Amino acid sequence: MKKTTRINTEMRYINNHQHFTISELMAAFKISRSTVARDLADIQELGMPLISQVGPAGGYTVLRNQLLPAVQFNTDELQALFVSFIATANTQLPFLNNRQTMTQKLLAIASPAQRKALQALTQLLRFETTNPANAGLLELTDVADPLLTKLINASFINRHLVFTLTDGDRLDGYLQYLYHHTTEWLVVVFDLEKRQTRVINLTQFSTVAPDALQLSPVKLQQQIATARQLPNIDLQLGPHAIQQFKRLHRPNRVLHYLDPFEQSASYQDYVAVDRIEELTDMVDWLLFLGPDVTVIQAPQQLRVQVQKRLQQWG
Repeated sequence: MKKTTRINTEMRYINNHQHFTISELMAAFKISRSTVARDLADIQELGMPLISQVGPAGGYTVLRNQLLPAVQFNTDELQALFVSFIATANTQLPFLNNRQTMTQKLLAIASPAQRKALQALTQLLRFETTNPANAGLLELTDVADPLLTKLINASFINRHLVFTLTDGDRLDGYLQYLYHHTTEWLVVVFDLEKRQTRVINLTQFSTVAPDALQLSPVKLQQQIATARQLPNIDLQLGPHAIQQFKRLHRPNRVLHYLDPFEQSASYQDYVAVDRIEELTDMVDWLLFLGPDVTVIQAPQQLRVQVQKRLQQWG
């Protein structure tokens, strides 16, 4: 990395941290202590005021809201942004109310040569989520459900949330995470009343608001761990099934490889057989893995549903 590029990047790193040490800069940029010292001297000469502190907890702090050099992207960085825009088109992401405006702003700061390359990328690349009837990046508007943005903003205040479902029920829960599954957003929330983790489609909620009560994260994690169900599915996956798993799997699920070449793996999971939607999703996913799967253990209800699905093909 050129010195000018490194110093600009270091200035942005420093401005994004209220406090930093020389060791942190050395690790972040893989440079020596003497190089860090010279860079900090140059940064101070450029007008960024740094305050040094001595002692075991010492380091540097920077006065907030200082002016930084104008943001400039090189060609690779601009192309990376455009590729991410194209790859996530039609996936209903939060905060992307208008891709057109963001795309136009990126094009405005690009040079003529960069702009030509970006426009070529939009014509060249196609992903699974691309709408063939409206593939142009400048015309894409994939607004997510407004409740998704409200839910995220509420979680910034407090992960302890009060939900109202479309059927009128009230849910007092702790938001664990959100994940995008096929074309839907699923909310993984720990039900504080029933003491169980629930996976609920975003469309089943009508309102959400942060609760005034702040819960202890340590106690919550203990409750979640205690309520976690023991696995009732045990599979052994071959090479093809492993590749399919990497393409699509439930979040926070991992494989345990059985050989150093990662050609066979063990997979364990839990499915609530009394929840039809969850059971159906698991059947869909198991069939997606293909025939390269050996079933060690599985609930009888799940086996029956898989067999019924296969019998539909005669």
